[in-house]
Amino acid sequence: MPGRHLVLLFLATGGLAVWPSGAARAGAGAGQTAWNWDLTAGFDSFTHSYALANTDTSETVTEFMTQAGFEGRSANSGASRWRVRGEASAGTDLWRERLEADWRRVDHGGSTRVRAAGRLWGRQYRDDSDYARSSNQVEGRGELQVVPWAARHAELTAGGWGTFTGFATPSPLEQNLREFGAVVGARSRGLTGPQWTVSLRRAARSYPDSAAIDRKTWSLDGDVNHQAANGGSVRLFHRSERRLAAEPDVRPDAWSHWTDVAAAVPALAGQATVEIQSESWRYGQPTEIYLDCWRLSGVLGYRRGDILGPQWSLGLAGERFEAGDSPESYAQAGVRAGIESLGGRLNGSLSVEYGRRDYAGNAAGEATADDVTGIATDIPYSDFNYWKLWLLGEWRLGPGVSLQAMASWEPERHTASADDASLGFTNLRLVWRP
Repeated sequence: MPGRHLVLLFLATGGLAVWPSGAARAGAGAGQTAWNWDLTAGFDSFTHSYALANTDTSETVTEFMTQAGFEGRSANSGASRWRVRGEASAGTDLWRERLEADWRRVDHGGSTRVRAAGRLWGRQYRDDSDYARSSNQVEGRGELQVVPWAARHAELTAGGWGTFTGFATPSPLEQNLREFGAVVGARSRGLTGPQWTVSLRRAARSYPDSAAIDRKTWSLDGDVNHQAANGGSVRLFHRSERRLAAEPDVRPDAWSHWTDVAAAVPALAGQATVEIQSESWRYGQPTEIYLDCWRLSGVLGYRRGDILGPQWSLGLAGERFEAGDSPESYAQAGVRAGIESLGGRLNGSLSVEYGRRDYAGNAAGEATADDVTGIATDIPYSDFNYWKLWLLGEWRLGPGVSLQAMASWEPERHTASADDASLGFTNLRLVWRP
């Protein structure tokens, strides 16, 4: 296999989940506490194949696992409501644990006035596991949110959070971290009219084993979502963040801005759609690693069909990345088509995109390669044509039984064949809910 070819296949994640029947559930009636349990058996299979120069390499990791879980929740009629969920699994490569808890206080109008939540999860690798290069770890997060003032159409919020990640064997790529933050904001109430939120956040993150990359951040974000009576819609999200580094000479201070816009308007018995994303980074002291950059991407398309039945879409996709004089800068354009179906025995979506990416450093659109190895040596990137395929679906085989699938495949064909690459995965799951 000539050149550098990368194939990543997450071949299968199969699962058989069993939920107790209604008679086995404790307090399943309205206004009562409910306890449920579930069992899952399945497997994960991961294959990584690649070639450097003329040498092929392939690795496959398969894990069989069983999982037990329980969930309890209070009645939805009281002022104080809670939920707890626990899971534990044993696999041929990994042990996993997860615990979640949520408590909230609700006012007479059904709006949450106080909410506290926590999550704790961990994983441990068996000594003979193919994943043994990774470290055992535990992660946790706690959140508190209060609503000190609420009116008919809006309310004020305030709260804070704390997170941690701990590794049994820290390394440069797996570092212990701690983060604490506070947030104040406002949001809309009710289901009519535009739905909106605005928040101001302050956070401090520390790395006990590498204090040089500690940082503090300020961020401001807003989100507006409106559904029009004629079937049109618009959503706008924006976040601006200021990052202040403990040692700017190691990791510089930075500004980042993220904007996401999506809109749909009725047109020709269907909908004309537009999606735009913009992301930019500006560093106080740019380096070869931390470059001032800007990425703009979007899709202009047309969608038609029944919202509860088959729908199809067709559009033009584009993306541009600018990083000064860096050869990483590129322009990309493609054609995207898709189909989706909801509400029947077969639900899901399939999307296909074909396009071309050209790097700014390749003025002639060609890349030269070494005569012996076939690897491009004069520039770090070569232009390429690409395919992008995405699949997400569920097939209801019978009462309580369904087959779920998720897949992606993204092959690249470069002007320098040594740079050819493919990335893909497939996830399959069989679920039973009596």
